[in-house]
Amino acid sequence: MSLYFGIPILLVGAVLQSVWLNKIRLLGGRPDLVLLLVITWAIIRGLNEGTLWGFIGGLFCDLLSGGPFGLWTISLTLVTFVAGQSWIHGLGPTIIRLALVSGLGTLLAHTVFLALMVLLGYPVAVGRAYATLIGPAALLNLLLSPFSFRFLVWFHQRAPQRSGVNL
Repeated sequence: MSLYFGIPILLVGAVLQSVWLNKIRLLGGRPDLVLLLVITWAIIRGLNEGTLWGFIGGLFCDLLSGGPFGLWTISLTLVTFVAGQSWIHGLGPTIIRLALVSGLGTLLAHTVFLALMVLLGYPVAVGRAYATLIGPAALLNLLLSPFSFRFLVWFHQRAPQRSGVNL
């Protein structure tokens, strides 16, 4: 099953995101490595495996973040649930579909995260968050999605498959 290698990939991704990528700012935002990995896997492998990766990746992000536990788990699970839907495959060639879903998925994940923060009573500058963090992160994830795709296609070709998705 893909989780034998998937869990270490997501753990390393979460650690790199938390320790190293957290310090890198491009265009005002930072790339979301775990988000890219789970969206890419949902596009490649479909709803079931994608959502499972989203849940596990979210747990790792929550464990390494300073925020309330569970918010990234909910956000990434929801995004991968959407990204793994069969109608997503009608959006065009895989690389275009991945770029669109990566950019829009970033917006969705961060919107869910912010909404949950507001519901929990945390002070959030929503407009500023979109302008200075979320928008640039969505653009970066859109641009970086081909790199995560290449890596995970290599992994996909070597990992046993439960349900096939043609690339």
